[in-house]
Amino acid sequence: MIVILSGEGPTDLGQCNNAQSICSDEQFQVGPMAVLLDQMLQPRLDYSPRTIPGAFQYVSELALKHRESIRKDESRKVSLVGKKRDQETGYFYINAWMLGDIALEREITCKDKAIAILFRDCDGTRSTKVGLWAAKWKSMVDGFKRSGFTRGVPMLPKPKSEAWLLCAAKNHAYQGCDTLEDLSGNDDSPNSAKNKLDAAFGGHKSTVELCEWLENNLFDVDKASAMPSFKAFQDELGRALNEVLN
Repeated sequence: MIVILSGEGPTDLGQCNNAQSICSDEQFQVGPMAVLLDQMLQPRLDYSPRTIPGAFQYVSELALKHRESIRKDESRKVSLVGKKRDQETGYFYINAWMLGDIALEREITCKDKAIAILFRDCDGTRSTKVGLWAAKWKSMVDGFKRSGFTRGVPMLPKPKSEAWLLCAAKNHAYQGCDTLEDLSGNDDSPNSAKNKLDAAFGGHKSTVELCEWLENNLFDVDKASAMPSFKAFQDELGRALNEVLN
C-alpha cells in the first residue's frame, strides 16, 4: 500500500527537500502529522509505512495547483468550483479533487493500492462563523468524490494541528481535549493553539523536535478521539484502510 500525502508545509505532514513537487523516501522531510499518521497505520498494517521505500509519497500544494491549471485548460476556463461553493471552501474542494486525480495515477504507476491524506488547518477564531469546519470538511469529501478516488481522507484539525498535539502534551494529558477545539487558530492571539502548545513544552519546539517527541511518546488515538475533528479523521482513515485491506 502507498500513502499519498499533501499538506501545508513542514510543520504538519512535511515537505519535499529537493525542490520537487512530488517526492518520497530521503527527499521527503517528514512532519509531526506524518509521524502521527504512521503510528495510526502501524497497528492495522503490522508495519511502519515510513520504513518501506516509496510507501510515503508527498504531493506539494504547487503540484495540486499545477494539476488544477491543467484541468481548467481542459475545461476551457470553466470554473471548477461551481456556483454553490464560496472561494474558501472551493479551495478545499479543488485540492481534494486534484489530489484524488494524482492518487489514481500513482496507483497505476506504482501498481499498488493507495490512500490519500489531505491536510489543511481549519484555522479561524472564536468569531468565525459557525459551521466553517463542517463546510470545509464536506468540501474535501466532495472533492475526493468528484475525482473518483474512494480512499481520500481529509485531515482537518480544529482549529489547527497544534491543538491535537496539545491534547497529549498538556498537563493532565488527554483530559478535556474537546475544549481545545475552541482555541484560536490565529497565532497572534495569546490564547492560540500554537502559544498554548509552546507553553506546555516550556518553549517552542522545532519540527524535528516535535517529530522526535511524538516518536518517543506514542499518541493515544482512543483518548484523543474526544476531539471531534480528530475523531472524524480517525473514522475516515479507518474506512479507507478497510477498503484497502478487505
